[in-house]
Amino acid sequence: MNSAKMLSSLIAAAALAFAGLTTAQTAPAAKAAPKALAPEPVDVKLERQKITVVNGKEVAESSAVAKPGDILQDTVTYTNKSKNAVTKLEANLPIPPNTELVLGSLNPNTAKASIDGVNFAALPLKRKVKQANGVEIEVNVPIVEVRYLRWYPGDLAAGKALVFSARFKVSDK
Repeated sequence: MNSAKMLSSLIAAAALAFAGLTTAQTAPAAKAAPKALAPEPVDVKLERQKITVVNGKEVAESSAVAKPGDILQDTVTYTNKSKNAVTKLEANLPIPPNTELVLGSLNPNTAKASIDGVNFAALPLKRKVKQANGVEIEVNVPIVEVRYLRWYPGDLAAGKALVFSARFKVSDK
């Protein structure tokens, strides 16, 4: 599988994992008889927990019920199930609806961010805004507009896993 196809597959897997679904390859249309499908080389697993503080210590618990102001932690694990290294891995984590990224919670802290899922850059994201006098200035994008995170770990060795996480605050809106 080439790198571009692998990236597309990983992005789709992350989106499906985010929705609580699993991935499956589709059989090529040119084949007359269906055959057993080969498993995806990279397994993507997403876990979401609510983080609370009990007696001064952080506790991870079920995120089945979350209310405004609660902190959620998403942890995505990429596991290479193949016998070969996966090259140019890009680990994606969409930010849940009605939440905003908690700055300083990225693990590892090297993630890039995006408002559209296409263009990624280091935080804080910037945009150019034209002032009333016609002068263009650069301003920080509000953190609530950041909707995607991406890490660029490079290669994922055969049989190995990489873990990425971030925290989000449930919005009051």
